[in-house]
Amino acid sequence: MGKLNYTKRMSDEAVRKGNQKLVKSINRSIVLNIVREHGPVSRADVSRLSQFYPATVSSIVNDLISEGFVREAGLGDSTGGRQPVMLQLDRRAGISCGVSIGVDRLRACVSDLDAQVLTSEEASLDWGQGPRRCMPAVTGVIRSALGQAQVDPDRILGIGVVYPGPVDAECGTILASPHMPGWGGFALREAMEAEFSLPILVDNDANAAAWGEKWFGAAQGRSDYLYVMVDYGLGGGIVIDGQLYRGRNGGAGEFGHMTVDVDGPQCRCGNFGCLDVMASAGAIVDKLVGGVKRGARTSCVGLCGGQVDDITIDVVLQAAGEGDAHAQAVVEEAGRYLGIGLASLINWFNPELIVLGGRLPLESTLYFQSATETAKRRAWSALGRDVSIVLSSLGPDACMIGAASLVLTRVFAPPSIAAYA
Repeated sequence: MGKLNYTKRMSDEAVRKGNQKLVKSINRSIVLNIVREHGPVSRADVSRLSQFYPATVSSIVNDLISEGFVREAGLGDSTGGRQPVMLQLDRRAGISCGVSIGVDRLRACVSDLDAQVLTSEEASLDWGQGPRRCMPAVTGVIRSALGQAQVDPDRILGIGVVYPGPVDAECGTILASPHMPGWGGFALREAMEAEFSLPILVDNDANAAAWGEKWFGAAQGRSDYLYVMVDYGLGGGIVIDGQLYRGRNGGAGEFGHMTVDVDGPQCRCGNFGCLDVMASAGAIVDKLVGGVKRGARTSCVGLCGGQVDDITIDVVLQAAGEGDAHAQAVVEEAGRYLGIGLASLINWFNPELIVLGGRLPLESTLYFQSATETAKRRAWSALGRDVSIVLSSLGPDACMIGAASLVLTRVFAPPSIAAYA
């Protein structure tokens, strides 16, 4: 109930400020989220869980039914007296579309109000053409997903777009382009708004995944947690007191450029020994290929037809899973470096939870165990012993669902007190 407690504190603060419009909006959010999380649920149970008067609950519920977000779902069990009318979220009352822009591919989905994916589409992306020439591919995969879902256009709430790099979420502009040179400074939201007459939300992919985990995944009910995504690059999202922390200009969470070995190889950022070049999928492939060229023996060579330069992360993880000692050593070492970085994050942020997502933690138990064991061992014991480190429950779809969640959480998230100041 951490999320509800946070929202209830907001409501109490709004009462102290005397802003009745804000109080009503926050109370609406509390009731809607109780129905979403606990439905089918009776009005009496909503009153008990929210600590609101029954008349307040009835008024809010009637509004939500009129808006189409909540529906009555039959009668519940009686504990004496009349059977209660049960309430349930109408998941098809609103539809969201999310698209994740990756280094080599696009993934789009259409989801209902509970972030259940109705349909998804993929397309290849040649980012080297530049962002403007890539926009037809981006808009095309969105239109394809929406077409496959066959949804009522009036129910589409908006489109969320996420990008693998720092983003100014307020104006929808890509700030920097570490993995896709030439995309920095591109006004992504403006380009999308030229194609769709819908609300467009733009964010960093890891931030969106972190937000998706809060509302629909492993971080539900948590107020202070970190999301760390490890694929060919490494990034993360920071949630403090229930709010996504972006930093001064939207760049918070670029964990991939944390130094973990001052004598390590050079990163594309210009520094040396960053997590990106020590713990990512690219780092694993580079390390293993380098070892082979220096004479190391591994089944990876045979798995890719004898072509050393054709070794991919798929090949390495397959070999490690089949017991190849060299592949296992490389994967385990990369996991240890991630664990060193996680230990620092634990000491800095004192989170209650760290959610690990992305390809490596999800597909390699060896990598995940190496990272978590190292993090627990190296973090200050007063902080490390209480933090939970878990895998993303949104899995490989976290960024795509996170993109859709940017839109969905506008329905469920409480309004900002600052917006009513």
